[in-house]
Amino acid sequence: MQAERDVKAISDPAAVWDRYFEIVQATTPELLDQIYALRFQVYCMEHRFEDPSNYPSCREWDRYDVNSQHIALLYRASNEVVGTGRLILPCGPPGSALPILSLVSLDALNELKQFPIHQLGEISRYVVSKNFRRRKGEDEFPDVGFSPEQTSDVRRILPHLTLGLIRGLLQLGVTQNLRYFCACMRPALLRLLRQLGFEFKPIGPLVDHHGLRQPCVAAVADLLTGLGDFEMTERRL
Repeated sequence: MQAERDVKAISDPAAVWDRYFEIVQATTPELLDQIYALRFQVYCMEHRFEDPSNYPSCREWDRYDVNSQHIALLYRASNEVVGTGRLILPCGPPGSALPILSLVSLDALNELKQFPIHQLGEISRYVVSKNFRRRKGEDEFPDVGFSPEQTSDVRRILPHLTLGLIRGLLQLGVTQNLRYFCACMRPALLRLLRQLGFEFKPIGPLVDHHGLRQPCVAAVADLLTGLGDFEMTERRL
């Protein structure tokens, strides 16, 4: 029976992923503390996006966190947070809670204003522990070296951390009744998401924010469709 379960797991990448990882909404002080500690390690110590001297507690956070929903990627073997992302929610005066609106060009800003601001959330602080981005090319994000041509059994059953984080953020978006996501993403991450079936529309030119980032937007319904299509494809492989 155990052998049969192992064969079934190998043929089902989603089952393998769920065996090793779990995505949860971070609502407890303990989980949030782990998230801020991981963000400090990646944003301040590894990539120097932020000045570590501004965070004497070794916890990276900003004013947008109080109006955000957070997800935690847990590694089941150690129950530690090895990845995270947040969804900044709209609140206050129209658009005041979304940092993207202060970063983009005027043309991109006008395009964003065409979306209902109370149904637009912003994805940011997408972070993965360096212990889980050790493959070639994975300097900031996991799976950026992924290609549809990589179809070996080993590659198929490796956990797609990006997929798990996007799935968690989508669940948050649905529970918050959001219809659209916006973000400023690295071009490499946008290409990966496109390969996985998640199409974000670029708006305006690249902006310099923790390196060159592409402002983009996507409909939650379209991303959910992409998630379903990808998981069905994986099960057929």
